Amino acid sequence: MLKIFLFLLFAIMMAGCGSDNNTNQRSTDGTKAYQVGYQVISFFDSSRTYRPNVDQSDPLYFRPIDIDLSYPTSQVGSDSTLRFGYFLKLLEDPANLYSAPQKFDSLPITIAKSFCDGFGCSQPNLLLQHRTNTFNAAKPIPKQFPLILYFASFGSMGYENYLLFESLARQGYIVAAVNSIGRYPGDMTMKNADLMEQVRDADQILNRLNRLKRYNMIDATNIGVLGYSWGGLAGALWAMQPRGVKAIVSLDGSEVHHYGYSGSEDQDFEETINTPFFKKAALSVPYLRLESNPEPKTLNKDSTYNFLSKINATRQVTKIDSAGHQDFSSLATVVRSSGKCDLPEVYRTISTLTISHFEKYLKATHNSTR
Repeated sequence: MLKIFLFLLFAIMMAGCGSDNNTNQRSTDGTKAYQVGYQVISFFDSSRTYRPNVDQSDPLYFRPIDIDLSYPTSQVGSDSTLRFGYFLKLLEDPANLYSAPQKFDSLPITIAKSFCDGFGCSQPNLLLQHRTNTFNAAKPIPKQFPLILYFASFGSMGYENYLLFESLARQGYIVAAVNSIGRYPGDMTMKNADLMEQVRDADQILNRLNRLKRYNMIDATNIGVLGYSWGGLAGALWAMQPRGVKAIVSLDGSEVHHYGYSGSEDQDFEETINTPFFKKAALSVPYLRLESNPEPKTLNKDSTYNFLSKINATRQVTKIDSAGHQDFSSLATVVRSSGKCDLPEVYRTISTLTISHFEKYLKATHNSTR
């Protein structure tokens, strides 16, 4: 897991700026927007082993899975509103579980400092205490809503885009984050074997949610897929299978691969697209790709994999003006908001386009079945 954190911190320090994402008072259909609830569901997948060469009595014999669930709720007391530091603490807890017996201490303050230093804005204590619009363990609204499975970026967790989750939940969607955890001890790589662990985790998360009666507010017949960066590739692979997916949004996803930057990454990507499954599979649901469009510079790439050739449905690629790859995460926004720095409109644009796609292809289908 330590490699994951170092990779994430480096990526964030190289990030651009986001935009503020204040609470919307009205949903897209003109009705009053919902409040946002959040909870974590933890379980073990008994169909897969995790820690090798141990007896079944070992607590990590089976693969552990966490579901970060954001959902619509009604008005609740403001005293239960989560602080951003809560999400960073969630990063520390799985690190200690997945990587046992190695232990990580003080990760929230360490990561908060790296974020603040990287953006040149805010202070760690301000970031950790920054108030979100999410209510912890709030009671779900007793009606069904479409489900969106979010595939986190390389070695990351859903908190990287919690602002987008808040916006989606306010509009009447449930978001279940599929964290990016590779094989034991949780060190994610770009190997196909690690990539497919996230895909299989999504299978187990959907099965788990369908079995839990207290989460019967999920309309499992209306599923959307949302993936960021490496999670875009994992989400596409998952959606290529017959899962009942109605729409997919890729946030600068790695299913579009630029060759020439790294020989090892090129080799890992080739391993994935040359699997028998990928060669035969196709994506048959409406696809929206929101793509970075940084300032022109000299590139080392020699070619790009044309993922659009694998899509047998409506497809759209939209470049977001002046957006770098890291602008598709909410982390820049929350850091700069906590430090009261300037906030460009990039992240707001990304959120608006994402919600619009799901409204068109997912919400409409949901309403027609009610």
